[in-house]
Amino acid sequence: MQHTGGYTDGNASVLLRDSTRIVGLDINFSDISYSVKASGKHILAKISGTAQKGSLLGIMGPSGSGKSTLMNILSGKLQATSGSTSLQGVEMSFSNTKKFKDLIGYVPQDDTVHPSLTVRENLLFSGHIRLGGVLNDGEIQRSVDNLIQDLGLTKVRDTVVGDQERRGVSGGERKRISIGLELIATPQVLILDEPTSGLDAQAALSIIMLLKALSRQGMTVICVLHQPRLEIFTSLDTLLLLGSGKQIYFGQRSKAEQYFKDIGYGFDPQLNPADIILDIVGGSPPFSSCTLSENVRDEKVALESLEAPQTISNLDSPRLEQLISLHDLHKKQISPWYWQMYLCFCRDLKYQSRDSRTLVLEVFGGILTGLVMGLALYEFHGNLYHGIFVPPYQLLSSAVNYTQVPQVGVLCLFAITFASAAPSVSIFSVERLIFRRESHSGHSESAYFMGKVVTSTLRSFLAAMHFTTCFMILAAPVISFGMLLSLNILYFYCIYGVGSIVAAVTKRENGPLVCLLITIVLGTFSGWAPRLAKVQEWNLGWFWYMCPGTWFNEAFLTGHTSPFSYLYDKDAVDAFTGFTTGRSGFDIGFVVMLVPDLVLVQ
Repeated sequence: MQHTGGYTDGNASVLLRDSTRIVGLDINFSDISYSVKASGKHILAKISGTAQKGSLLGIMGPSGSGKSTLMNILSGKLQATSGSTSLQGVEMSFSNTKKFKDLIGYVPQDDTVHPSLTVRENLLFSGHIRLGGVLNDGEIQRSVDNLIQDLGLTKVRDTVVGDQERRGVSGGERKRISIGLELIATPQVLILDEPTSGLDAQAALSIIMLLKALSRQGMTVICVLHQPRLEIFTSLDTLLLLGSGKQIYFGQRSKAEQYFKDIGYGFDPQLNPADIILDIVGGSPPFSSCTLSENVRDEKVALESLEAPQTISNLDSPRLEQLISLHDLHKKQISPWYWQMYLCFCRDLKYQSRDSRTLVLEVFGGILTGLVMGLALYEFHGNLYHGIFVPPYQLLSSAVNYTQVPQVGVLCLFAITFASAAPSVSIFSVERLIFRRESHSGHSESAYFMGKVVTSTLRSFLAAMHFTTCFMILAAPVISFGMLLSLNILYFYCIYGVGSIVAAVTKRENGPLVCLLITIVLGTFSGWAPRLAKVQEWNLGWFWYMCPGTWFNEAFLTGHTSPFSYLYDKDAVDAFTGFTTGRSGFDIGFVVMLVPDLVLVQ
């Protein structure tokens, strides 16, 4: 592919290696319908067509016509209510479409590119994940460098992508990066949802020229377009028009204008025919979409020019064998799980080192809360626990204090919560869309989260170290520094787990507050008020033991009472509080078990 003046033409060189040359795959879809189960609203109604290898299919229609829904069905992200699809003539069920999704590259409308990495780093990460099974590091780097040149990104290869808060590459360059993330794996089919949306005319045309060049290599390219300029419209080979969820036209793009003329619509030669067609489909001038849809089906004008491939259901067919062979080849390209985890760890470490604001905020929060907690307990000089003397000296005992240690434990939980709840959400929410895209592209979800787990360990250690040091200096508690640091690290870690869940299910702007509220509530279920002994009388102890704060507080109490086991009666402490002191190792181990459950539950 020669890149000249922002255009991509000629013979593209994105065939990264001979073993995975692009052969293209025909996609046939017949009577595709989709409706929302909850409301019963019909989004698509009996949509049929074919995307042939080596061709560029454009899907057009007004907003709300079902274009993106159809794209999600074809890419295996959504299951149609009825209808059938076939890949290279092999009929595909929804499960099979998901199975063979590694042959299909999907580029979403939103450019989900990591903002803190450079252009080359983004493409290298995708290359290492999706090609690491068959290529070494040098070969992957050469492939990425060739792709950067083909995409016209050489001038910005070492530029950080950026986002709304930090200026980086342009919108057109970001879109090319997004496309490149899929091209690095040399998919046989490339599906793009509004690749020109939000771009200026020149950048939009450049993207379409790139897609045109890819289709001329043999790749099957399907894209949704919204109000294309004339040059973009004439670049299409095939056109599918949707209106109100119904099929208005499907056939060669060059015959679309004549089709509408034949059924009575006029075209001003001075205007862009694409704009006129969209006006017709959108109801200006007025028309009945049902009537147009019936004309297409009854007269078959729009379908005569393209012949759908024959559907094959025989499992011994050569076409199915070819499909399985391609699938196996692409599957072998994927890096092993442990290497994916390492790559995710390295990427996350690089991201956090470049975006240090949340880390600084978290460390500062740890210092501040540690100072506040330490000053509040300064006058106690570590004397937080008084119990009943061991036999036979019980009668010499004075006032006992079994509640202050659990109370301080709860305050420590709240301090950690305030220090880490908001930063924990921001860590995960910024990558939520990136994670979903990578998961759909075949990246291991567990490898991603385990990479996050390792980098979060470093963050939690730094924040917990500052909190624990300030607290120990001022409060001078009896518990050992090592035990308190271990407990604080693990609870910081638990907050990260909650933050990851909250980031996955809430809007980014609401996440910090929601996470703070949830973790405060979790902190109250820690056995202080109400006492765990009272909770056990209610037969609800099992619920309290599901919360990490209970195990934290039990180990925290053990750390304060075990140095006085020679002096005070341990059984009396256990009976009053409901905790089982003396098993801090078990408590810490159970929190360790809860941490990955919280992180991976989503």
